[in-house]
Amino acid sequence: MRTGEDAKQPLQRKGTAVVCWRPCDEAAVGQLRNSHRGSAWLSAATLLLVVSGLAWSADPMTSPGVEATADATPRLDQEKSVPDLLPISPPPSNGDFWTRQQLIGDSTGARNNLAEHGLTFFGDITQYDQGVTAGGLAQQFEYGDRGDYLIDVDSRKMGLWEGGHLDFRGETRLGQDCNLIDGALAPSNFALALPQSDQNVTALTGVQFTQDLSDSLSVFAGKLNLLDGTPTTYARGMRLNYFWNAAMQNNLSRVFLIPSALGTGFTFRDEAEPVFNFYLLNTDYSPTTSGFSTRFANGVVVYGEYRLRTNWFHLPGHSTFGFLYSSATRTALDSNPYVLLQAVRLGATPVKNSTWTATYRIDQVVHADPDNPKRNVTLNSDLGLTDGNPNPIGWFANLSLVAGSPISGRDDDTVGIGYYHLGISNLPVLTLHGFGAEDGFEMFYNAAVTPWLHVTPDLQVLDPAQHNNATALLIGVRGRLSF
Repeated sequence: MRTGEDAKQPLQRKGTAVVCWRPCDEAAVGQLRNSHRGSAWLSAATLLLVVSGLAWSADPMTSPGVEATADATPRLDQEKSVPDLLPISPPPSNGDFWTRQQLIGDSTGARNNLAEHGLTFFGDITQYDQGVTAGGLAQQFEYGDRGDYLIDVDSRKMGLWEGGHLDFRGETRLGQDCNLIDGALAPSNFALALPQSDQNVTALTGVQFTQDLSDSLSVFAGKLNLLDGTPTTYARGMRLNYFWNAAMQNNLSRVFLIPSALGTGFTFRDEAEPVFNFYLLNTDYSPTTSGFSTRFANGVVVYGEYRLRTNWFHLPGHSTFGFLYSSATRTALDSNPYVLLQAVRLGATPVKNSTWTATYRIDQVVHADPDNPKRNVTLNSDLGLTDGNPNPIGWFANLSLVAGSPISGRDDDTVGIGYYHLGISNLPVLTLHGFGAEDGFEMFYNAAVTPWLHVTPDLQVLDPAQHNNATALLIGVRGRLSF
């Protein structure tokens, strides 16, 4: 999913409903240079080249991030892969220091005045300290942080026309992370895989115009941030208040659905809730460029999903059916592995011009607290099945329980526990290098110190797809400050 100019950037794994793979290209080369880490590095680098970077002639991309993915733009993950955990509305700036949801609030009245006239700003600074304490490729702690920004312009409030919104999504990534030392394919810290893995960078990852044509139909176009590029999806805070691992935030079978790309689409709603989302996207990941120089030069990605409201056991929930098709030219993975690897070196790889992925996702309340919806317990699961070639992922599944805190008086806290399984395609080029299934377990506790300050301890146990890599135990803590 990269473009000629973007291909120079580290290729990230194209995420499930948005990017989810780790950096390739330069990152993979760097791994090869670290010979002291042994054959595990060589094999890992090979899969990264084959899995996410193999498609050099296919999807150029500068390097993304993850989710990833739930329901988007409604993010392809936003409302898709981002389960409806709790009802969330844009955070108000009103209230005193301890009760408002944004640190700087609106003491002068300027912020609310701008919002009333159509200009709204959201911002967060999130810091991560995470370490591999056992297994993996190295045992060490890494520190990194990111900034997230969203500006929404409302045409109606500005006195122009009804139903128009222009959203600007910015991201900053700084420092280090454990994504290259945990030994797993799914990044253990999805937030720091974006917008470009292992780089200090600030990027405008979304410039999206949305126009409501009726109460039930909206169309949108631009450089789409499929993860959280609109006020509704940004407020969900999937990358900032939820699980850390990409496989718990996104359906990794959608490796060709990238998070920042030129595109267009439409959304049908029923009672303000998305029912059907459709996207027509460029295949190049372009977080730091406009994307126009390579627009649709290598085919397209088409993705649609139908979201059905359910009432199983007389409790609210949703079932979402999705289908992805891409016409991009990508490296075919079913050739003789020795011939394929030699072809990669020579730049003359066999190719395929199409690929598909089918997905199914549910979010279902399994326990409802009639007095406090924040204490509901929600079951979430995301399943994916692919053609297995050129997609290196044959199938994918995750399962999680997310709920309010069981601790009395901690109504704004959230706790989650989850498991994922990554089924690598059963192709000779992958099995030859020791790649098989990957499994992971994660649990987190998101503590609201104040509405604008959240601290989240996290624990992960990862059994890597590269069988030469030891099972990794990771612990970390995340701090999110909303301003």
